[in-house]
This record gives sequence, C-alpha cells and structure tokens, in this order.
Amino acid sequence: RSLRFGESRLNLVGVDYRPWHHLSEVDGLVEPGQFNLLLAHTPEVFPQAVQKGFDLTLSGHTHGGQINLDVLGTNFNIVDLHTPYTKGLYRTPTSAVYVNSGLGTIGLPVRIGAPPEITLVRLCNS
Repeated sequence: RSLRFGESRLNLVGVDYRPWHHLSEVDGLVEPGQFNLLLAHTPEVFPQAVQKGFDLTLSGHTHGGQINLDVLGTNFNIVDLHTPYTKGLYRTPTSAVYVNSGLGTIGLPVRIGAPPEITLVRLCNS
C-alpha cells in the first residue's frame, strides 16, 4: 500500500512468518522514488529485503533472545545460533532492519537480559 504524507510517499509492504527466508511474494512491490518499508515477522528475511530494495525492515519474532547471558564478556543467547539479527538496529549501506524484542515469551515464561519492548518508530522526510 502506498501512503502519501504531504509531498512524501511511503510504500508499506507486509509479510507473515517466512521460515524459508524467501520474499518472492513481494516481487514487483518495491516502488522507486518512495520510501519502501517492509513489515516482516522474522528478521531473517532482511538480506533478501536489502536485495529487493527495501529501505527499512521492521521485525520481531526473536523476543530479543529471551534469555541473554554474559559469557566471558560476550552476550550469548540461543537465537544467535539461528540469526544474526536478534534485537535492535542493524544497518547495511542501503538499508536497515530494526528487530523489536516484543512483550511475550515462547516456551519458558521468562526473560533474562531481554526486557519487554514497545518501539515507537518515527519516519521523517529529510
């Protein structure tokens, strides 16, 4: 969906969970000349989102790692074994992904080193 805010245009595209990390269903949905925002359940699609031309991807799915432990000065969580995009902002030269830690849990009803999060994202035309 293309949204207009004054003279600015935001192309908003969303996909549900994609365990196979493919974004073939968004082919042809990136709009040149607009800010292209992908809402994707899992951040693992981020490399494909970059290739397809999305400026920003907003994701969740990881619960911020849910249980983060300091091991010899390095953060470790089980999600790190599955994806490099666990929580927070990651950038490439042409795109970025923000992974929200969310409010819930999966499996064990506990969060250690992954506080619940609600994120306010403010997009500005510069």
